[in-house]
Amino acid sequence: MAHDDRIAVAAIGRQRDFGAIGIDVEPRAPLPADMLELVATPEERRNVADDPLRGRLLFAVKEAVYKAAYPLDRSFLEFHDITVDLAGKKAITKNGRVFTLHWCAGSHVVVLAFAQA
Repeated sequence: MAHDDRIAVAAIGRQRDFGAIGIDVEPRAPLPADMLELVATPEERRNVADDPLRGRLLFAVKEAVYKAAYPLDRSFLEFHDITVDLAGKKAITKNGRVFTLHWCAGSHVVVLAFAQA
């Protein structure tokens, strides 16, 4: 589950189908430059540089991945511990766990990250 002051979203799935699910919701607004420096690796910054909303998407992806990964690994992840491939719709944590990504954008950016069972 994720929410802000205007919207709430939730994701559910059968445990036999998904090892973990994480979801995040963010306003559809550019991510401030100082936040992008904190969140993105240099390569990720190059990949989102031409689209100011992709920084926000990257932030939401990493939040959703953390929410899915923590119950599995019980490991705290920094932003740079998660590598994101937006084109491939995949994210990988520092321990090699792979997450599939789906997202949509309207008034908000909503990201779903899941690991296979």
